[in-house]
Order: sequence, then C-alpha cells, then structure tokens
Amino acid sequence: MPYRVTLFDWFLLSCLVVLWGSSFVMSKIALQELHPAWIAASRLVIGTMILLPFGLWRDGWPQWNLQSLKQFSWLGFFGNAAPFLVITWGMQYISSGVAGLLMGTIPLIMIVFAHFFLPNENLTRRRTLGFSLGFIGILVLMGPSAVHAFAFSGQELLGELAVVLGCLFYGVNSISAKRMQVVGSISNSAAVLGMGAIMAVIAASFKAPFEVFEKSSSTLWAVFGLGLFPTGLATAIWFKGLERTSPTFISMSNYLVPIYALLFGAVLLKETIHWSVLIALILVLAGIYVSRSEKR
Repeated sequence: MPYRVTLFDWFLLSCLVVLWGSSFVMSKIALQELHPAWIAASRLVIGTMILLPFGLWRDGWPQWNLQSLKQFSWLGFFGNAAPFLVITWGMQYISSGVAGLLMGTIPLIMIVFAHFFLPNENLTRRRTLGFSLGFIGILVLMGPSAVHAFAFSGQELLGELAVVLGCLFYGVNSISAKRMQVVGSISNSAAVLGMGAIMAVIAASFKAPFEVFEKSSSTLWAVFGLGLFPTGLATAIWFKGLERTSPTFISMSNYLVPIYALLFGAVLLKETIHWSVLIALILVLAGIYVSRSEKR
C-alpha cells in the first residue's frame, strides 16, 4: 500500500541515525580487548535481554508458531547474525574508509531490491538521482584516499566482497520484513534479536573463547552500550519505522550515519572535523529532498 511520510516517521529516522551512528565509537573501545565475533554476539544477547521484558509487559508473548519461527529465524540470520559476522570478518583486511564507502551502497541496493519485490516502490529517475546524490556525499565524506585504497586482488578483495555481501544481507532483511508484514512490536523485535543472538553465539564459540568477564570496565560498558542503543533500541525503532513506511525511506539513514558518527567522534573523542563533512551533509540532504519530493 502507498504510504505517507509524517513528522513522526522523520523522528524515527533521526533516532536511527543517532543510535547507529553512536556504534562506531563504542565499537572502537570494545575492539581494543574483545574479539569481533564476541562483540557481535554480546550486543545481540544484551539487546534481547533488554527488549524482551519490556516487550512482554507491553505486547505480551510474540506469536509462536511454525510460520513465525521461520520468519524470526530468517530475519535474525539476514538482519543480524550473518551481516555482523561477514562485515566484521571483512573489516580485518580493509580500511575503515573503504568499509564506509561499501556500506554506503545499502540505499542503492535497497532501491533496486524494492523496485523488483515491493509494490509502489518503482525505480524512478527522481528517486535514482536522490539516492545517487547521497552516495556522492559519502564519496566526498570518505575522500579520495578511500577510493584509491580499493583493491582488486588478494585478501583485501575478499574483505571488500565480504562487506558487500553483508550489505546484500541487510537488503534482503529489509525487503523480507516488509513483505512478511511483520508487526513492529517490541516483542517481535526481541524475538528476531534472540534468534540472531543464538546464531551469533554459536558462531563466536567456534572462533574464540569467551573472556568478557576478564575485561576492563570501559570495554564492558562499551559492549553494554552497543547492546542497548544501536542493537536493542535501534531494532525496535527500525521495525516500527519499516512497518509505517518502506525499506527505501529507512535506508536513507545509512547516508546520515557516517556524518553523525564523525560529529559524535569529534565531540566525544576530540577528533578533527574536515570541511568535506559539511559538503557531504549538503549533498546527502539534497539527495533526500530530491528522492522524497514529488514531481509537480
């Protein structure tokens, strides 16, 4: 069905930008002492533990039957366990700039998927122009060094392909959730995170021993923050936003997340902000305006 974006939907999108953008700083802190696989598994477990009690109190138990179990497992795999694992593995071999550029392809992937698999989400010229402007903004933000860092052989190429695969997983997850018409309740969000957590813990157990209790308090707080904000709360908001709008609208947050992450890092870690951030922000906002504006 056609949808109309309201002020509340823009508020949900802004919340996702803030929540997902804060994950980079906390991940940097956690990666100093923890294996990437256990960071992914821990944040999913914590997110589930936070959402589940509140979801049970507010919505009751999610509907458990064979169909819902398949849906929760499918979304938990493609939306959490699989992309977390392959993207984390790929980032071992590529720079953060290259990873940022590749993650910026998510909205472009989304509009192509939506064109073929969702009604009323046709790939119009105006929408294509808007999403392309957003990607150009990401190019400006990352700079020419990230483009030159692209490799076409060896482990670097494998790392790049792994991150692209993770982006494709995110695309499949968003389109699947919309086609399944999953209700954006907190209980359903917790169920999806829970299924992803089970898969991630199993995968992490084969990669490294569990050593969270031996780490510093800053690492533990960072992992808790990852589970609470960009995992638990963001998942609940993402499902509600997806239920109200569409994957293409929600995916625009991927253009704003890197910009917010840089601004957040500048405030918290006193990192330097370059003039390219302002230009990138203008291009991204222009892209959002063009893609959302109607032809008169």
